[in-house]
Amino acid sequence: MAQPDNNYSFFFDAKDNKKIHTYVWNKTDDPKGIVQILHGMAEHGGRYADFAAFLNRNGFIVYANDHRGHGKTAQNPDEIGIIGQNGFELIISDAYVLFKMIKSKYPDLPVFILGHSFGSFLAQSFVIRYGSETEGVILSGSAKQDGPEIALGRVVASIQRIIFGENKKSYLIDKLGFGSYNKRIPDAKSKFAWLSHDNNEVEKYENDPLCGNVFSIGFYYYFFKALKGLYHYDKLAGIPKTLPVFIVSGDEDPVGDYGKRVSALYDFYRKSGFSNVQIKLYPGKRHEILNETGRQEAYDDILSWLEIQIQSK
Repeated sequence: MAQPDNNYSFFFDAKDNKKIHTYVWNKTDDPKGIVQILHGMAEHGGRYADFAAFLNRNGFIVYANDHRGHGKTAQNPDEIGIIGQNGFELIISDAYVLFKMIKSKYPDLPVFILGHSFGSFLAQSFVIRYGSETEGVILSGSAKQDGPEIALGRVVASIQRIIFGENKKSYLIDKLGFGSYNKRIPDAKSKFAWLSHDNNEVEKYENDPLCGNVFSIGFYYYFFKALKGLYHYDKLAGIPKTLPVFIVSGDEDPVGDYGKRVSALYDFYRKSGFSNVQIKLYPGKRHEILNETGRQEAYDDILSWLEIQIQSK
């Protein structure tokens, strides 16, 4: 597999000494800000190389680490999808270790968090803890995930965990979670067609051995457990109500229930008293707006939002 067009990569030590693989794109002469990307489930940070290069050309340095159980942080194929005991919290801890490293290296530059899909739920949780330290958060392919199917998934994952342990792959939850995602796509040529209209991007995803894997029971158990605590108004009490939040999604994205749960997330933040929340639903676009046809519009919108936040300081 060809290496992504990143400037360099490195490993850092997590709090428990786990080696976390990280991409850095820093080809910009006069940086004005930094974007730390939290990638989605069953993918890796290297997939953001094109978007990172765009941000570099416009003055932003980009970091993206591979989460536990993902990418090159997984030491072998058997480790893909296994995030360890209390893994969701560990992944957030890893992201914060990297965040502090970035702040230490660039103390005068604002750092923004961009979370996509699973990474967007990590980002939602991250700002509950560290929102006062960040300059803003972008939630891509996100949603307010508190519906009955999440409760069902939590029950199934809990039962499977008792019977099979955490490390066994959960084909059942994979089917329950993703099996219907192509239902609005007639004659879908790939089970991952829901990601993008760009067939080349879908094919690249399919052919990447670090993408599209079936994940472990433990992954789902800790993920669903974390979701349960995200949508209580008192949880947001420690986040500055002026924190800039930008929610972006395709209106054909099944993760966001085709816009409904994306709008519900926006409403949740607004009702929580946040004064700087924006939302954009892209008509006719699927889950990965950064890998969609016509992706330049999303690129430009995110860049414009970042620049506005910097100018307003």
